Amino acid sequence: MTFDAILSEQSGPLTRRLLRMVGDRETAEDLRQETFARAWRSAPRGAQTPVVRAWLHRTATNLALDELRRRKRRDHVPLHGALADPKASDAHRDPLLRDALATLTAHQRLVLLLRFEAGLSLRELGELLDLSEDAARKRVARARAAFLEAYTSANADDERPTVLLLLGREDPGPYERWLSAPGARVRTLTGMQAGLDLAGADALVLGGSETDIHPGLYGETQGPHVRHTDLTRHLRDLAALRHALATDLPVIGVCSGTQLLNIVHGGTLHQDLPSSGYDALDHRDAHDVTTAGGTLARRLLGDAPGVISEHHQAVKTLGRGLRVTSKARDGLVEALEVPGHRFALGVQWHPERCVNGPDGSGHRMAEALVEAATAA
Repeated sequence: MTFDAILSEQSGPLTRRLLRMVGDRETAEDLRQETFARAWRSAPRGAQTPVVRAWLHRTATNLALDELRRRKRRDHVPLHGALADPKASDAHRDPLLRDALATLTAHQRLVLLLRFEAGLSLRELGELLDLSEDAARKRVARARAAFLEAYTSANADDERPTVLLLLGREDPGPYERWLSAPGARVRTLTGMQAGLDLAGADALVLGGSETDIHPGLYGETQGPHVRHTDLTRHLRDLAALRHALATDLPVIGVCSGTQLLNIVHGGTLHQDLPSSGYDALDHRDAHDVTTAGGTLARRLLGDAPGVISEHHQAVKTLGRGLRVTSKARDGLVEALEVPGHRFALGVQWHPERCVNGPDGSGHRMAEALVEAATAA
């Protein structure tokens, strides 16, 4: 099939995909045209037809996600959340962050604050500084490396690993107590900001979410049971998760964090458990799960730990390369692991609420994460 024929054939499917994601036919058609324009410039012309089709749909999906991000863009967070939060309690402030920033040159501070505080893209930063996008990327990388070196040096006497905790509107208190008990130094980012940097983090925890995950993130149309979403927060969390997995940073996903772990590997979700036929077991309450032998979940939690969950969405189609390591008695996936990764575990329940239970499973999970982060 010729290149022109492939574009013609995919016009309808691409428009339908984009319409499902952005909900507006005019915008969907504009994005389809942009997809075709990019295809003419950089698509693999000599590739086989399935490869070109996949390239088109991947490009269209990325354009749609960019559009959704622009619609819901909120304030960006800085290189570290504490730098821009003068109202934070003393427990959340870290004077070493400001001290590390103060060691940089004025230009390095400007570059970092424009990138992470103002949330400028590399292209926008380059235009502002009269640089190419590639030059802007290099300057950000150098400034970020200098900041990280200064911050690491300032923390040389503190042997505790730093765990970055990402939340939305949820109360950080239970999570911070859960992670601090075995010796973690917890850095918390709350709210619905976009933009993030993982500098200085030894581990990542994606907390649960009061809002549903937008089905557009896994290529589905939003159903009637998905009412409250926070696309900006979940895009932020997905970006952090991709970076952590790529750099072998220890990771725990809690509740919706497990769902994002599945999505980042190409999986999908049940948008609503009761309407998907999972109504025999209340997944908004305490229940038991069964762990698989030879897994991290079995080692940390035992055969059949009691858990406390609160969710109406869950893993549907398993993402590529993931392993299911725990299920509920109704067959629903309750825990995932990433084989080959040093420590990457997702649990559909809330371990921060299982610290003082009869088996202390939540505490053992936090201990294992801190151990992995310390080794990192």
